Amino acid sequence: MTRLFHYCKLLLITSLFALLAVPLSAQSKKNDYHFPQKQTPVGLVPCGKVVVFGYNEKSVYAPRANELSTFNGKILNVKFNPTGSTYIVVNAGKKTSEASVLNFNGESHKFNAKKMGTPLAAAYTADARKLLLATNRGIVVMSAMNFQPLDTIPAPFTVTDMKMSDNSYYLLLRNDHQVAVYNFEEKKIRKKWKFDEKVTKADFSNDNSEFAILTDDGVLSIYDTRSFLIKKNIEGLGQGLSFSYNYDGKYIAVATAPNLIVLVNLLDDTDREHVEVPAGGVSVVEFLIDSQQSQMLAYNATKSINVKRLTSLVPYYNKLIADGADELMQEWLKMMPGETMEQYRARVNDESRAKQRRLFEDKIATDLAGDLASMSKISLGKYDRSNQMLALEFDNMPSIFLPVPENAVGAFKNTDDISIEDAQYGVLPNDNFELIYAKFHNKANNETYIYNNLDRVPLNFEQSDDNMVSLEILQQQQMEELKLQELKKKVVEEAKSRNVISDHTNITVDSRIESAYDANGKKILNYKVKFSYEVEAGFSVQEDFGPGKYQVDESGAAKSMLTLVKQAFEGDFKQYIEAGKKLSVSISGMADATPIRNKIAYNGVYGNFENEPVHQNGQLAAISVNQKEGIQRNEQLAFLRAYGVKDYLERNVNGLAEMNRNYTYSIAVAEGKGSEFRRIIAEFTFVDAF
Repeated sequence: MTRLFHYCKLLLITSLFALLAVPLSAQSKKNDYHFPQKQTPVGLVPCGKVVVFGYNEKSVYAPRANELSTFNGKILNVKFNPTGSTYIVVNAGKKTSEASVLNFNGESHKFNAKKMGTPLAAAYTADARKLLLATNRGIVVMSAMNFQPLDTIPAPFTVTDMKMSDNSYYLLLRNDHQVAVYNFEEKKIRKKWKFDEKVTKADFSNDNSEFAILTDDGVLSIYDTRSFLIKKNIEGLGQGLSFSYNYDGKYIAVATAPNLIVLVNLLDDTDREHVEVPAGGVSVVEFLIDSQQSQMLAYNATKSINVKRLTSLVPYYNKLIADGADELMQEWLKMMPGETMEQYRARVNDESRAKQRRLFEDKIATDLAGDLASMSKISLGKYDRSNQMLALEFDNMPSIFLPVPENAVGAFKNTDDISIEDAQYGVLPNDNFELIYAKFHNKANNETYIYNNLDRVPLNFEQSDDNMVSLEILQQQQMEELKLQELKKKVVEEAKSRNVISDHTNITVDSRIESAYDANGKKILNYKVKFSYEVEAGFSVQEDFGPGKYQVDESGAAKSMLTLVKQAFEGDFKQYIEAGKKLSVSISGMADATPIRNKIAYNGVYGNFENEPVHQNGQLAAISVNQKEGIQRNEQLAFLRAYGVKDYLERNVNGLAEMNRNYTYSIAVAEGKGSEFRRIIAEFTFVDAF
């Protein structure tokens, strides 16, 4: 195929990306988008979080584009590589099923059914590095790049669909009446189900904490993935055709009939919103998000693919509060400048941690709530004489009982006389706000009454993981960070003495302990250590990457930072460099916006790359670099700067090669121009470190 054909295909496909990635304010005012099709789609296939493709029995196509590919027989299964660079199709031919991986250049790779077995279904891992093919002989795990087999997994039944969880812990297998979830790494079944009813879909929530199975009797069963014990059953979902979790896991969309989709609040499943589809033909639903995190719902209908922007869904406040409090607690738990370990132990204890976290939660909840009390219509309830409490009822929050002496009750006649000050809010298990503190001033008698429920019983799911980390481990981590800071000073001074960097380069190190769970549901503690640097504008061209430069030894700042990494991991952190232990390394490479007028020669020092998975703008994408075509885009420079970190680590840090390492790359191109935007960051996560 010609380059022009390739370009046209990509242009057609990215038309939907452009539509879904642009905020509503930049588009038309409508919230519903309709893409007519020649035939009714039988399936939709998400590609990342922002785009979806359709297919019928013969063809795969983009919503606004021509057919991407056409097959003889019947298409059984379609999955897109998370980078969007390729997709796999399993189709039933006249004699047997076939499986092919295709790219948008019209090129394809067909699997040998005699060698691998009859293909039945396929899936990609979330990092786009592995491709799984279910056959009548079992499941073949292979490289998504070159299709070389890496492993095999037995199948407990004939598989018609499968999927990997986003954290790569779990492999889901299913057919019409059976479902199984594997611990993917250990190749062991975590849970297996058999249903009399037809299973229409099974899937994980985006944060991998839940797993749901939908059957055609309209029952959705939700399980906790730590134990795979049932959390709840939601009934009354009609024909139970399909479902999809929204991005924060608060809502789930269920196609209950060919002409009806129901949005269910999972915290209160009586709270349901209906989306009617007069054209009918609905059989698949998929949640999408745009660049502004606006939620959209894609669904098929008679001869169309549709995308509906959802404006009525409320954020998952408890998660927002928990995540925000986690970040604030991580900073609060650090040793202050000049603070001794004795002072740290006196400041940070179980009681002070719990109190401080509650303060952070209440502050975040109050900021999220806005001014609910003043916007509410207040009415007076009954007076409890025995406890001297006056009930105040709100139309947007639960009622409260305000302490009011009996001799003052008579002054509460007109709610217009009551003003509210210093209101603070919390969030209930159903994610609704409640008033937890406020001052009520009554103009009738010029008295102020205080409502104080700040010491309410905390919610279990509001408790942060850091509360589960022992003080001894926190103190150990703080001592190690102090040693890191001392080592940093030594490395920086040595680099300055050799004129590698100057006072205009600032290297930073940061560490934290995060509680997590492994694929067997066991609680573990991960140790994260982050290294980064910044060079002042005007000096970075001498001390960091120059224009078009990407090798680590071409940046004094990068070399100094990585020298610190090497000395730390071969010194005080050596105890965590253990053979066979998991280590996740996330590397960010950045470039400025200076345009590349002519291609930059690439010397092939790191090898050639074809559709290498990288994260960009919160999405997984693919990038290619080779010696023949050189470097033509700033994204390629950013990637090579990131990959150079891996190359340095693998060649220079003793013991690292013995660990179970996983590298991920993030690239960014700044809006500004200048060498101060050319830098790298490396974050190391020692999994189950303690």
